[in-house]
Amino acid sequence: MSKPPPKPPLLLFLAHGGDPHRVAMAPVLAAAAERAGWTFDLYYDGRRSGRHFGGWEDGNRTEATGTGSLMAGGRHLDHALWLTTCFRVVALGDPASPLWPVVEAGGECALRSTDPAALYDAAFRLLGQPVPQEVAVLDMAPQTPLGIVAAPFLYPRLMAEPCLGIDASADAGLRQRLEALGARRFTGHCVDPVRARAFPGGLDAVEGKVAGESYASFSVTLARRHSGWGRGTLLGDPDLIAAQLPLAAAKRLLPLYGRPQTDVIERAADLIQAGADPVYGRQFDDHDFFALGRLGRGLQIVDPDPPFASTAAVPLRIAEPPRPFTDFEPDDATLRRWAAEGRVLTTLVLWSGMIRELHCIPRILDLVAATGLRCGLVVTVDSLTQSSPADLALLSVPEERGGVLGRVELLLGSTGRGVCAEGEMPGLENQGGELTRLLSDARAEIATMLPPGLMPRGWWPLVDSPLVPGHTPRLHWEEGRPVLRISPRPRPAETPAASVEAAPESTPRPAPRTGAPAMDARRLIGNALRRYRLDRFYEAWRPYDSARPGPLRPEVATAVRSAGFDYMWTKSGFGAAEAVVTDVGGDAGAFVALPFTAGDWDGWSPFYTIRNTAQVRSAERRLTRSGKPGWLASNIDSILWMLPGEVLEKGRALFQVAQLVANGGGTGMLVNVTPNTVARYARILAEAKAGYGASAPPAFAPEVGGTQPQGKSPETRQPSRDPAEVA
Repeated sequence: MSKPPPKPPLLLFLAHGGDPHRVAMAPVLAAAAERAGWTFDLYYDGRRSGRHFGGWEDGNRTEATGTGSLMAGGRHLDHALWLTTCFRVVALGDPASPLWPVVEAGGECALRSTDPAALYDAAFRLLGQPVPQEVAVLDMAPQTPLGIVAAPFLYPRLMAEPCLGIDASADAGLRQRLEALGARRFTGHCVDPVRARAFPGGLDAVEGKVAGESYASFSVTLARRHSGWGRGTLLGDPDLIAAQLPLAAAKRLLPLYGRPQTDVIERAADLIQAGADPVYGRQFDDHDFFALGRLGRGLQIVDPDPPFASTAAVPLRIAEPPRPFTDFEPDDATLRRWAAEGRVLTTLVLWSGMIRELHCIPRILDLVAATGLRCGLVVTVDSLTQSSPADLALLSVPEERGGVLGRVELLLGSTGRGVCAEGEMPGLENQGGELTRLLSDARAEIATMLPPGLMPRGWWPLVDSPLVPGHTPRLHWEEGRPVLRISPRPRPAETPAASVEAAPESTPRPAPRTGAPAMDARRLIGNALRRYRLDRFYEAWRPYDSARPGPLRPEVATAVRSAGFDYMWTKSGFGAAEAVVTDVGGDAGAFVALPFTAGDWDGWSPFYTIRNTAQVRSAERRLTRSGKPGWLASNIDSILWMLPGEVLEKGRALFQVAQLVANGGGTGMLVNVTPNTVARYARILAEAKAGYGASAPPAFAPEVGGTQPQGKSPETRQPSRDPAEVA
């Protein structure tokens, strides 16, 4: 028996999330590992909330908000164990790291220490690299009244040529230990002038400054300086940038950030367009999806937690199922009989296409197995690449063996690699432009990971049409109580601070901003409302409350069809179970675009979603009242229900929704199917309406349920209303 090939070596750096030296050390170790032919990864431990990070928050942040999944629910130790099965893992770093027991069970320990000098000595010896003489001194402390943290954005500089890296908080002892290793020159990079002057032994040179900059201007300037090194973009706050250094190093991503991020997206438009799709990072708010869409790029969202970026190098292989997926779908004769009986089919489309949302996948599969639900699961290339085969293997395992074969249909989301407002993408009128290219490339790559029977046949958009004015009532009922919408706080906007670099040392300096909002009257009122639990009756207007999707852009459907899909969902025409169809008239392979028919407009994000069983029952009554055939379909935003911190609070409610849908609704008359079955049903209904060969309708039928007449400008259109609101 031949021996298995040796595992590729991986250097794993372990540190606490509060260690300031970690941000300077990680790119140095990553660059040294790359020169030695090793893979590099890291893990920063800390307190976490496991909650959905939706972007900028109105004064409700805590130290654990936005830090990723809970350690147990996010299976951090399992991810580390998976690393040891794929790589020869050699770890070094903080002796208190919680990953040590797992790493040592299947890997090796190079050194347990928090001393940068000792860690550098061990790492460079291990990698067979000479210790550089240059030391880059970075600054992790907030600077200027805007509280800019500069150090995380400097990794391209540290990776460009061999050097060491430390934080400006280093003491004289650390400098002496580095000099004993051979360090000779200490250069400050964007260090606060006061801290630069106080550095032990002094700095030989100082490069760059933060004073007078905003996050956007500062990060764009650095990105342009290192544009020759970069091949893509990492968009996010300093903590995220620091934690995703392995991803940035492997893909050569240039770091960018702004408050709001639309500012930096506009400033760096040429860099983003020149880089690869997707942009990695996370949104400041959902306006980022529209700004990136106009540049032809999607956003692939990551959190500062596992899965480890290095696992993407391990090919995903899912076995061919014992029976084709289509064997589990009703045949055409059954669908025609259901149509004649006026039956309403029902399905749920669960969104989980971001790397940060892979923690939801096991819970989704458990939900399906426990309730018998048939549904769609939206994925992207990166979510498949970073996912665990231990989870996705269940897609091809029969139910009697514990799997979910035939119950979970994969759909491809948005650009195929990330998410943006697809209706805003450039070049759609030119054979689909960038959208067609991105989707075609994504399908080709997915074909190397999935068996033919599991390949996505349907496409899911974020918002595939321009937004038009819409109506959301100021007063509404939520869980049996009245809720009044109030004006939100304005979005923050950064103005570069006046330079204080030339001021004398005796000049008082403003305290750095920590991100906490000012104690203004609005916040005092908010605190009082929360204290007496009156905040339950108030909710701020959401960014998309005054908008709704307009008519479907035909060019989007053309791009999706050209990329090889059989059908698509659309955010247009919400509420009407009538497809926008092309090439009807008996063509069994006709492409269809399917509106959603249940739930409500999210408001925070530009799509429709189901929140509770009452919305399922309401849509069921509306769709079955006429006795006509159709479908009840909606989205489930999985991250709001199934992230490790969310599922503890909301998991039961989602179970009830899934159970209701799987069991045929409140009347028991709904038929739960997968999304592709709904698409086939829509073709049959369209054929019947077209008269089986009679004059075909226009390629894209007029929108229903809340769209505007053609030819009017957005300024003159009247606000639209959702069918669910009218009902």
